[in-house]
Amino acid sequence: MSENCTHQCGNCEEKCSDNKEAFDFRVAPHPLSSIGKVIGIVSGKGGVGKSLVTSLLAVEMQKKGNQTAILDADITGPSIPKAFGITEQATSNAQGILPVTTTNGTDIMSLNLLLEDQTTPVIWRGPAIADVVKQFWSDVIWTGVDYMFVDMPPGTGDVPLTVFQSLPVDGIIIVSSPQELVSMIVEKAVRMAEQMNIPILGLVENMSYIECPDCGKVIKIFGESKAEETAKKHNLKVLAKLPIDPEIASLCDTGKIEDFNKGYLDEAVKVIEALEAPIKKNNRSIRVAVTTDPTDNTVFQHFGHTEIFTVYNVSNGEVINKETIDSNGSGHEALGGFLAENRVDLLLCGGIGAGAKEVLKEAGIELISGVKGDIDKVITEFLAGNIEDDPTSECNHHDHEHSEGHGQCHGCKNKSCH
Repeated sequence: MSENCTHQCGNCEEKCSDNKEAFDFRVAPHPLSSIGKVIGIVSGKGGVGKSLVTSLLAVEMQKKGNQTAILDADITGPSIPKAFGITEQATSNAQGILPVTTTNGTDIMSLNLLLEDQTTPVIWRGPAIADVVKQFWSDVIWTGVDYMFVDMPPGTGDVPLTVFQSLPVDGIIIVSSPQELVSMIVEKAVRMAEQMNIPILGLVENMSYIECPDCGKVIKIFGESKAEETAKKHNLKVLAKLPIDPEIASLCDTGKIEDFNKGYLDEAVKVIEALEAPIKKNNRSIRVAVTTDPTDNTVFQHFGHTEIFTVYNVSNGEVINKETIDSNGSGHEALGGFLAENRVDLLLCGGIGAGAKEVLKEAGIELISGVKGDIDKVITEFLAGNIEDDPTSECNHHDHEHSEGHGQCHGCKNKSCH
């Protein structure tokens, strides 16, 4: 015990006989973030294709309709932006840092997105690097992310330790190559994860073989695979064996990794999906918007004239936080795009016309209409599974008063409300 001990064990990192409380190293995400599953991509040593596997998994999961993100924790060797062809810098607003979004919608944060010159070396000591990784989690606004992939630097040092302790990692995938030396080092990563009680989803062996383009013969240029041997020793599964494929190298070099369309990682994708299978709207990370009457915090009944939406970030069936977005009176035709830009997955509203329903459908936004009452109570009922869409809830207001909940709408002279 230190002579300066305050006896506040909950905030103390010292390992003494009096400290009976486990210190919690978890870092809270940004208040506006909504993140589902967090998958770490780990390697025992560098140069085995960890960043490639990270990129391909994010691409494949995004193609399946999930919102994916990559937190590039390889601070001194960030390569993710290059693979996706990102050259612009990340931006920020008064609330936090905003990730850069790729062509197909994956959100990415990497130190190279904050540097004016991407070739500038990062010559920092371990604690400074670990702090940046935590800031990428706590200061970046990750919106509506279903699966976040964390690309970690090789080894078992500061950054992997920081990620395992500070982030809610749901599982890791360990990347290796066939050489026996690599397999030995992979075991270090496996044992580190086991000691820290981090679930290991499986192994991916990269550069496993090359296929002759003329005769199709498989050539194992690095020798026989050691993946099964290592996996069996730790009761793990080999999820994939990636070949040396010139097409993949070309896609990475040209920043077009999202054009990859081969099923090398299909089994790994299935394992990741099984973390939360079946995936339902009530237990995944989604953004639910509710048309809001600013005068009394109830569900506004005329979708086409909605100026305020309350957006709830929901993860695993619970509201993480909520925010208010202003449409500036966009009108029903523009509201679909406005909600899509704000990554809304589901809309709860009162009356809505057939045309507006079609606009939302084209924007990929699900709809539950015919909803009334206090918006916070409505979202609670939705999460409890007690609210269903009312297909008869079309709003066809005119210049006169209607039934309950429908008066003249902002002086509107339209013959139908969308």
